Amino acid sequence: MSINVNSTTQAWVQNETVKTLLIRMNYVFPLVVVKIDGEVIPKSQYATIEIPDGSTVEVIHLISGG
Repeated sequence: MSINVNSTTQAWVQNETVKTLLIRMNYVFPLVVVKIDGEVIPKSQYATIEIPDGSTVEVIHLISGG
């Protein structure tokens, strides 16, 4: 059982939410977009959306610039 996070295979953890995955993977950058199997997950749902086994998760860091 595994998931793919930014093209890296990671262990799947039962009942793991987007929020707990970000903590486990040490994603501390405040501005990120998370997609699960191509679907953008609203930040307001990070604590409730569970990541299914076999999912492809993309964590995209947003950087401002000028």
